Amino acid sequence: MSNSSFKTLKRQADDIYKRYEAHFGGRPRATRDPELLAELIDELDGVVTEAKNALNGGRNPAMVSLLDMAKQNLSTYRKEREAILEAKQSGPSSARGARLATEANLTFGRYYRHFANKNRLTRDTALLTEIIVELERIQSEMRELSDDDDAGLKKNLEIVEGNLTMYRDEYRAIEQSQESGTAEEQADILASLANSQFALYRAHFAGKPRPTRRPGLLERMVSQLKRIHKRMYELAQGGLVSESNDRNMEIVSKNLEVYQGELEKVREARSSVTKEQIAGSLGGEANEIMAEYREDFAGENRKTRDLEQLNLICDRMCEIAYQMRAIQRDEPSETNEKNLSIVLDSWTLYEAEYRKVEEAQSD
Repeated sequence: MSNSSFKTLKRQADDIYKRYEAHFGGRPRATRDPELLAELIDELDGVVTEAKNALNGGRNPAMVSLLDMAKQNLSTYRKEREAILEAKQSGPSSARGARLATEANLTFGRYYRHFANKNRLTRDTALLTEIIVELERIQSEMRELSDDDDAGLKKNLEIVEGNLTMYRDEYRAIEQSQESGTAEEQADILASLANSQFALYRAHFAGKPRPTRRPGLLERMVSQLKRIHKRMYELAQGGLVSESNDRNMEIVSKNLEVYQGELEKVREARSSVTKEQIAGSLGGEANEIMAEYREDFAGENRKTRDLEQLNLICDRMCEIAYQMRAIQRDEPSETNEKNLSIVLDSWTLYEAEYRKVEEAQSD
């Protein structure tokens, strides 16, 4: 047996294990794709066969170890596939409940990244409103399913409702914090909040293909900038004499004009293509984000990773998931549903990695 043969088989096995962990490890069985798992089983079975042939009765310790692990995982994967098929027999309500639990956990992660232990003076209340609305949707759909007397679903509903209460309280606390202080201090806060919206535009819209931009995100930004401009104006009307505030009002006004114009162009661009075409482009964008994650985060030292880059990766996957979900609601397709599941799996992985990187860097 050559050393290159062992390395090749090990690389193949490790790739299978990573894909299994990404798509099946700890995930709700009712939402898993048994056919994808069948593909992994076939690939791992091939690794086992090649490892046996390479050994040819020998006792190479490294190959024996690889073979033993592959056999163990193969047995686990086959059992897991049977468990998935059994879970799916519970009906669509079980799968829907599991999907809602996943969406709730992703929403919790989004809140954590942007609001937990963060300075309230710098927080985006329009983003928090979007998070609250998303969780209200999940709460409503969970309530519709809770008549099935599913103890797990009812527990998840309680968690969602508890978080909703906390998020609403946090919204009020952020507003109160941002509206306190002197007029000069409030003007500085408003300038910082406006800069955050400008950074959001650069990250999600500047130079990006319009058909795959989410109008709801730009609508949110426009709404927030209007609110910021209104408060700047009120400070000026209330007696604040500040060249800086006057200049910032003008900057916000100009950006508002640009963003509102861009919103119309985004809507026009999206109306000129089919939802199927948008879904395909979103799938391609998701692949680019996953490649970026693999390049910059997978297997790397967490202490050296860029947490803000990972934060943006999570947000970009969120934007894709929201759009894919809307398309699936309006024009269901097997391809888009499969891509959405992959996006949700990847996003779940990235949210977990965010906390691990944060923890590693706080030591």
